[in-house]
Amino acid sequence: MPLLEAAGLAKSRGGRPVVASASLALKRGEILCLTGPSGSGKTTLLEMLAGILPPDRGTIRQATPPALMFQDDALIPWLSALANITYILPRDLPPSGAAATAAQWLERFGLEKDLLPAALSGGMRRRLSLARTFASGRELLLLDEPFAFLDDAWQEKVAAEITARASAGCAVLLATHSARPLARAARTLAISASPVVLSG
Repeated sequence: MPLLEAAGLAKSRGGRPVVASASLALKRGEILCLTGPSGSGKTTLLEMLAGILPPDRGTIRQATPPALMFQDDALIPWLSALANITYILPRDLPPSGAAATAAQWLERFGLEKDLLPAALSGGMRRRLSLARTFASGRELLLLDEPFAFLDDAWQEKVAAEITARASAGCAVLLATHSARPLARAARTLAISASPVVLSG
């Protein structure tokens, strides 16, 4: 059974069709890359699949709630890197356990726990957004431009983390300009123009 299944999705914004017809299914252990240039509708499609943006028509079925990493990071500016992660962790997790979990993910992504988002570079903010998404423990991960602002070394590390999540039973859907870091591990669907017409 797919963790995510969408059929016939369509969306217009400002009277302009952005997604004309999109259908896809994502199974446990699968990585799917949606590639395409800026403005091609990748973010709109991802926001519909995350339940943030209602489609004009079509259906979406999720077997489990998704975790979404936004293209423009949604970090809380007055919280430290550590607190940005603990904020999204389950409320029944003891504070000491939440702090330990957050610290582990910060270490994996090479980040200092006490820094505020304003003190981070673009690449560091992207890594914090990724760490927060992975720390959520969700089995369905939706990542919008996860490789943006990252150098080649960090792109490889992030690709390895995505592959590890899939190997652990997660399903990962990402929108990206280039699927190169995941070329051997992912299925790719290319979006060449807007409005999006997609089936896969």
